Amino acid sequence: MATASGQRVVLHVGLPKTGTTYLQGLLAEHRDSLRERGVLYPFLRPGGMFHAAVEVRGSHEKFGLDQDAIEGSWAALCARAREHNGTTIISHEILGGADEDEIAAALTPLEGLEVHVVVTARDLGRQATAHWQEEVKLGDVRSFADFERDQFRADLSEDLVRAGAERPHFWHAQDFAAALGRWSTAVPFERVHLVVCPPPGAAPSKLWHRFADAAGVPADAVDPGRVPPNAVNASLGRAEIAVLRRVNAALAGSIPQPAYSQIVKRVLAEDALARRHGERPRTPAALVPLLSEATDRWSATVRAAGHPVSGDLGDLRPLPPPDGTPHPDDVDESALLEVTSGALAEVLQRFPLPSAAPPEAPPPRSGTVTRRSGWRAARDRGRG
Repeated sequence: MATASGQRVVLHVGLPKTGTTYLQGLLAEHRDSLRERGVLYPFLRPGGMFHAAVEVRGSHEKFGLDQDAIEGSWAALCARAREHNGTTIISHEILGGADEDEIAAALTPLEGLEVHVVVTARDLGRQATAHWQEEVKLGDVRSFADFERDQFRADLSEDLVRAGAERPHFWHAQDFAAALGRWSTAVPFERVHLVVCPPPGAAPSKLWHRFADAAGVPADAVDPGRVPPNAVNASLGRAEIAVLRRVNAALAGSIPQPAYSQIVKRVLAEDALARRHGERPRTPAALVPLLSEATDRWSATVRAAGHPVSGDLGDLRPLPPPDGTPHPDDVDESALLEVTSGALAEVLQRFPLPSAAPPEAPPPRSGTVTRRSGWRAARDRGRG
C-alpha cells in the first residue's frame, strides 16, 4: 500500500550478476510507457544511478571517480522520487552490499515515503564462475583455482562476522539472506522482497515478470523482448578469460580506473573477446556441495523471516555440471593463440583506415621560392 499521496519508492539493490543489467535495460528502454502507467525510472545523466550508488557506498576511489563530481547524485534521485506522484524505481547492484550505516543514510532523504527493497538472487553455481569472470574483467589475474582457495572456500563463521571480520567479497556480495537482513534494519521486513532468478534455459521474460510482481509495477508496461544491445552483460568463455588474465598480468596495473574499464573491459573483454562465443566455464562438481549447503541455510533464514519471495527458492540450488565438463582453468595453448589472434584482429579493425591517396601538398605561400622554381630562375638568368 502506498502513502496517502500515492508515492512509493522501489530500491532494486542487486545482487551483482543476477540479471540486473537486463532489468535496468528494460526499465530504461520503456521509460515513456512506464511513466504513462505512473512508474518513474529517473534519468539524471549517463551513469547517474551508478554515481548515486557509488556515493552511497563511498566507493569512488575503487571506480576511479572524482568524489566532488558525483556528490549530490543520490539526493537528486531522491528528490525526483519526492516530486513524482506514483512509484519510482532506483536500481543498482552496488547497493546490495551496503552496511547498516550506509542504508540508514541512504533512506534519510526518502523519509515519509513508502520504501520497498528488491533483492535479486541467482544460484551460486552460476554465480561462482560469473563472479570470477567479472573480477578478471576488472583487472584480476587469478585462476579459478585461486578463487576457489581465496574466496569460495574461505567464508567466515558467523561468530567472526558478528565480531567485525570482513568476509571474502564473493560471500558478502552473494549472501541474499544477509542482504535482506541488512535492509530490514531500516525497512519493514514485509517490504524487503526476494526475487529468484529463473533456472538455466528459462526465458529472460520470466525474470522481468518476477521483478514486476515484487516491485508492484504493471508487467505489461514493458515488452521483455525489447532490450537495447548493451542490456546484456557479455559473458566470456574459458579461453577468453585465460587470454584476459594474461593481458592483465602484462599490463600489471599500468591502466588505472576508470580508463581500464573503458578500454580493456568494454573494448577488449565485452566486445572483442565476447564476440568469440567460447565455451562458458562451469563450476566444478567438487564445489557444488559447499554452495548448496550455503544456499539451503540462507533459504531457511528467508522463510523464517517471512520476506516476500517472487519465484521458487528451489531455483537457487546449484546444479552439478555434466560429466566430463572441463575445469574452468583447462585451456590448451592452441585455443589461447586462436582467441588472441581473433581478438587482436577485432580490435585493429576499430582503427580508422588511412586515406588511399596521399594528402596533397599545400601550395607555396606567396613570396616563397620552391627548390624547382629556384633552379629554373637560375637557368633563365644564365640564358639572359
